[in-house]
Amino acid sequence: MLAEAKQLVEQAENIYTVASEVNEKIRGQLSLGCMVTLASMIMPELSHSFTTAFPETRIIQTVSDHEELLGKLQRAEIDVAISYDLLITDDFDFTPLATLPPHILVGESHPFARYPSVSLDELADYPLILLDLPISREYFLGLFAKSGVEPSIAMRSAYQDVIRTMVANGYGYTIANVRPRSQLAMDGRTVVRVPISGSQKPMIIGVFTLKQNRKPRLIEMFEQHCKSCVSDSYIPGMVAPVMERRKVST
Repeated sequence: MLAEAKQLVEQAENIYTVASEVNEKIRGQLSLGCMVTLASMIMPELSHSFTTAFPETRIIQTVSDHEELLGKLQRAEIDVAISYDLLITDDFDFTPLATLPPHILVGESHPFARYPSVSLDELADYPLILLDLPISREYFLGLFAKSGVEPSIAMRSAYQDVIRTMVANGYGYTIANVRPRSQLAMDGRTVVRVPISGSQKPMIIGVFTLKQNRKPRLIEMFEQHCKSCVSDSYIPGMVAPVMERRKVST
């Protein structure tokens, strides 16, 4: 009975959406999922700016890891997901937005904090605090494997803020792609971002949707909104890649 009731509600919402599209109005409820490492920076500004531009819309937010987000898309529990270009299958459409090369994060007293860049070989003997999330961990470990380097994993955590604070307190280094504008960990200590030398595979932020013949107008407009708000030149809550490259070059 619950499944049938849900189907009826979805059919009613589809009728409402089609009617609004005929009237050229963007309205309705959008279920938005976001990668946990991106959510605190991207979701607030992106969601608020969209609902401000389209006052008759509402966004329901979900935060999870990449694997779970893709599962929720397949089960139609969310309409759109903002995540990385990992594990893209034929079931999904992916719209790239911004490219984030990997870097290391260390405390301000760490020897690497004064380096202009560091190689994966140089990292081998230092303790790694690994971001232990499904698919993400394979990406980070794959960077080492491609270079023939065996990292020294000291600790693992699925919580980005915990890792930043551990790094700031001198437990080791971590590898990340996100670039928060704040250089502080949760306890107020400073962390330092150092580029990794060589050609390393970046992560690309983008919009995932389930592949379908016709996308609802609401989802199309949200994708367009994402493309106008997120790029290599500007990412909500982050130091944009273009600004990072200018800083390194100067």
